[in-house]
Amino acid sequence: MSKPISNSKFRSIIKSMPAEKQRETLERELRILPHFIMEEAGRIPQLPTSEKSIKFLESRLKCARLLWTEYLIENHA
Repeated sequence: MSKPISNSKFRSIIKSMPAEKQRETLERELRILPHFIMEEAGRIPQLPTSEKSIKFLESRLKCARLLWTEYLIENHA
């Protein structure tokens, strides 16, 4: 697997999208990231990189939640 993009780069990509595409992308991220976290946490046997992967996925989920909140404030105020 290739190295994932940083949260700051992810944030800038999302912010550069039109509003409808932002909504679609963030809804998808909020839907799939918890599944990825559970899948990685439930992996048997644990891989040496599992802890790092879970930490990254949790930080990406936190970033997506913050972006979702910003999107709601900006577009529904």
